[in-house]
Amino acid sequence: MHKCSGRGAPRPSARRSVGFSLIELMTTIAVAAVLLAIAVPSFTALINGSRLTSQANELVASLQYTRSESIRLNRKVTLCPSVDGAACSAAAGWGRWITRINGSGEVLRDTTSSGRTAISSDVSEITFSSDGLARGSDGMLATAAVTVCMNTQRPSENARVVTLANGSRVAVRQQSATCQ
Repeated sequence: MHKCSGRGAPRPSARRSVGFSLIELMTTIAVAAVLLAIAVPSFTALINGSRLTSQANELVASLQYTRSESIRLNRKVTLCPSVDGAACSAAAGWGRWITRINGSGEVLRDTTSSGRTAISSDVSEITFSSDGLARGSDGMLATAAVTVCMNTQRPSENARVVTLANGSRVAVRQQSATCQ
């Protein structure tokens, strides 16, 4: 038999609230704001570093292309700064550069740098002979350095230096620099 305890019928439980309270929402927003304040400066350094590396890699690709074309064509081919993309101009700076065949002046490639970087060099042109080696006007193996710089504090190593050594060896290194 069923025994009665004297109490009334069991009451249905109160319904649970669904969703966030205002305090929970404000706490979540505060935590997200702190995380963003920490992450955004690091992300800026990452983006700037990528821009510098990308521009330096573009220069390396141009050097390699110039060298390979000199071998393929069995002629001297020059990489040089240009104002108009048609002729070399030492006064132009390295914001735009061309690869051209010596003698005929035919332009094989015209490249423009991104506007956020400054590019400078200690040479006005780099000429590869038909043997694939860069030589100076004196016939000696050439050395050159082209600096890609971004006027920023993030990252602290705000420059990439593309160097050409022994006539054909290309390397890129990071360093801190004052942009010109």
